[in-house]
Amino acid sequence: MPVSTPSLRPLTAFVGVFALAAACAGVLIWTLESQDRAEQRSQAADMAGDHVQALQRAIELALSANNALVALVRQGRGSVPQFEEIGTQMLPFYPGIAAMGLSPSGVVRQVVPRQGNEGAMDFDMLHDPQQGTESAHARASGRLTLAGPMELAQGGLGVVGRQPVYLDDEQGQRSFWGFTYVAIRLPDVLAAARLDQLTARGYRYRLWRVRPDNGQEQTIAASAPPAGAGAMSRSLALPNGQWTLGLTPAQGWGAAGVLALRCALGLLFALLMAYLARLLFALKAHERGLADQVAQRISEIQATQQQLRATIDAIPDPLFEIDQDGRYCSVHSQRAELLMGPAEQLIGRNVTEVLPTLAALSVLDVLHEAQAQGWSVGRQIMLDLPDLGPTWFELSAARKPQAAGAKPRIILLSRDITERKRSQEQLQLTAQVFDQSSEAIVIADASHRIVRINRAFSRITGYQESEAVGQSVRLLTMAEAGPDCNADAVYARLARQERWEGESWGRRKDGSGYPQWLSVSSVRDGDANGPITHSITLFRDISLQREAQERIQRLAHFDPLTDLPNRVLLAERTQRQIAQEQARGGQLALLFLDLDHFKNVNDSLGHRIGDILLVAVARRLQSLIGPQDTVSRLGGDEFLLLLPATSAAHAAKVASALLTAVAQPFQIDPYELSTTLSVGIAMCPADGESFDTLYQRADAAMYSAKQSGRNRYGFFTADLQARTARALQIENALRRALERQQFELHYQPQVSLGTGQVVGAEALLRWHHPELGVVAPAEFIPVAENSGQIVALGEWVLHTAARDAKRWLDMQLPLRAVSVNLSAVQFRHPQLPEMVTRCLQQAGLPARRLELELTEGAAVDDPVAALAMMDQLHDRGVRLSMDDFGTGYSSLSCLKRFQIYKLKIDQSFVRDLDDDANDRAIVSAIIRMAQALGMQTTAEGVETDGQLQFLRAQGCDEGQGYLFSRPLPADAFEAYLRAMK
Repeated sequence: MPVSTPSLRPLTAFVGVFALAAACAGVLIWTLESQDRAEQRSQAADMAGDHVQALQRAIELALSANNALVALVRQGRGSVPQFEEIGTQMLPFYPGIAAMGLSPSGVVRQVVPRQGNEGAMDFDMLHDPQQGTESAHARASGRLTLAGPMELAQGGLGVVGRQPVYLDDEQGQRSFWGFTYVAIRLPDVLAAARLDQLTARGYRYRLWRVRPDNGQEQTIAASAPPAGAGAMSRSLALPNGQWTLGLTPAQGWGAAGVLALRCALGLLFALLMAYLARLLFALKAHERGLADQVAQRISEIQATQQQLRATIDAIPDPLFEIDQDGRYCSVHSQRAELLMGPAEQLIGRNVTEVLPTLAALSVLDVLHEAQAQGWSVGRQIMLDLPDLGPTWFELSAARKPQAAGAKPRIILLSRDITERKRSQEQLQLTAQVFDQSSEAIVIADASHRIVRINRAFSRITGYQESEAVGQSVRLLTMAEAGPDCNADAVYARLARQERWEGESWGRRKDGSGYPQWLSVSSVRDGDANGPITHSITLFRDISLQREAQERIQRLAHFDPLTDLPNRVLLAERTQRQIAQEQARGGQLALLFLDLDHFKNVNDSLGHRIGDILLVAVARRLQSLIGPQDTVSRLGGDEFLLLLPATSAAHAAKVASALLTAVAQPFQIDPYELSTTLSVGIAMCPADGESFDTLYQRADAAMYSAKQSGRNRYGFFTADLQARTARALQIENALRRALERQQFELHYQPQVSLGTGQVVGAEALLRWHHPELGVVAPAEFIPVAENSGQIVALGEWVLHTAARDAKRWLDMQLPLRAVSVNLSAVQFRHPQLPEMVTRCLQQAGLPARRLELELTEGAAVDDPVAALAMMDQLHDRGVRLSMDDFGTGYSSLSCLKRFQIYKLKIDQSFVRDLDDDANDRAIVSAIIRMAQALGMQTTAEGVETDGQLQFLRAQGCDEGQGYLFSRPLPADAFEAYLRAMK
């Protein structure tokens, strides 16, 4: 073999690189030339397409004249006598047409223009040697055909478009009529294609077609010289064939100068690359010796690294190399989910940036310990990993040997001990559950010997673990538990069934028994068919549960305070007694007892004293009834007494005895308390035959007794039933009255006694019910107060009155203010000032135009609260007056502190002013007192001139009554004000 010398190698490299670079340059030059030629051909193709489209539009426009000629022929049924006139008018619209004509049966009979086309007359298209083939083809296909180029009869080169025409005869058969044709001057059409511009742009062109008769190409137009081989062409589709336009650049495809320049640059590139290759070859020869040495060392290092990598890869836990400052230098883990992030993102970051604070501090402690003593083990941390959640790790660290002057580093192994931790926690939890369970747990072996117990077992039975372990499970139950519930019977069942549960009777260490709930289950070895190895027994002492059930049962039927039967138990006994009395035709009585003013005891002495008094009353009531009677407490200060087999006379006698006994004083701690009863009596079957009916009617009778003065009894009567039904009917009707707009306000004028002018009006509520008729306020207002509906009703009155007053004031009618009555319930409502302000704002009425009327009772029941409420209303600018003054129990000391603007003298004092000197004295005294306190006075119920004269003489400010006007609806009152204007 020839041996290559060192001097030949650079030369060989030089030649080889030169050849390779030259080849690459050639490929690049060829690619660039190909791209240039492809772009040049694409431009030529686009230009040919533009000119072809222009030529096709010009030819199609000229050929479209055939359609108009066909329409003329079909319209004239083959005869067009005015063809020359019509054709002459059509020619200007079709530029490029030399002539148009009609050829019935293929023979030209009519042509336009006539002049110059005389030679075309009688020309037989179908039998002409040159045009016969194309004419026959047009007739056979029934479509427009284009013939030519050819010499036209009128001279010049052109093309002829023929359109065969078919007409329907009388039998509906289509037959060939002939041709319409147009002769197109080819120069005119080609001028539209602007082919001469191609020459100006540096292109050669050739337009040709393939003759349909002989398949040869026929040149239609061409440049000089025409387009040569490799021309880019675009075709236009025409009837009976297609024309093609081909283009080639006049200078040929590509640029010779550019090619020469590229070749020169390619040669220079090849020479430079060859020279560089020679230099590199020499450098490589120098480096090769060094590379051999490095390769040997690398091979040794790689072998060592592979061995180390294999060792590291065998470690399943994360392994870190960390410097003494806690910065990650390298990270290795076969399980990426055990890292706080991708390994490449941890490199260079500090543990304090990656780990939670507590975990980071623990890692830093491990690093410091390993740096100080060379190693650290046993430290544990918990991390909340993104994919695994809470995960426990045990850390082991060792100091890495370093070269002199290198920064110390620590190798840290983080072992995943989550499963071990969970197992430990599960074992601890199981042990805690076993020891701390409130139920006793007993584990016995297959021979039913106790092997383990928990604390609850010792607490319930008294046996300690040392006393119970090794004993038979007979220790758990007593023989008296019964043949099915003792230990032998229960554990014998485990061979046939997996579990038994039920109530049994347990035995304590001292021999005493207790009720227990026992649950026993078996534990098998292996699957469900394996032998029984152990049994697990759970039981609990249910003594307290039984006592609680008994206590609940008693609470369900007895009052916890007085230990009397409650309403539930009384209802059961009453229904049973009613059935017995109905069977033997007897009677029974139900008495409803309510302590009078019991609330005062609770409010003054406290609920403890009140409860003691209730117990004392209950004991006194029990001492007065027979063994067959039942006294029950409903709640609060209400009691029920059931007297079976009792007449009305005996019930009245019992009630009278109860009133006398309860009226005797009670000694409660240091207090001697006296109270009375109000008793209502309902008889069965006269007043009802069910507990609920008797209860309701006894309650109504008791309420009537209270209204009659208290400390008395009363029987339920038909009249009382009617009043009760009426009150219930009114209460139910009230609930929808506002919604159904059944209320309206009437206004009664208030007149100045000095001037006789109207100064105000009192708004009076009226209720017109479609079934109850007109319901008096004295009847429905108390019901509204008791049912809690008075607040909403009062707000409606305030809002309506304020709205009406605002309207009348805007109309400048003589009205100073409108007054509205407030019930005691409304006056005590904490939201009254806000509600008044809201109504005034919604109506836009100034506060000084509203006057609120209070009764004496509403003001003096709680003077402190009344004074605070008056101050709030007064601060809002609202005036207050006291209605029906003199009929209540006003305290003059309170009256002087109240923010009262006016006193209204009750009509009971005004009514008899003409005859009663006492009434005159009272009215005079009220007026004098009001004047002394700076208050105005209004007399209600003024009906006679004598009353008016007396009031005026005494200095009364205003009057209100039938003498001036009755209460009027809003529209009538408005008319009244207009009349007084």
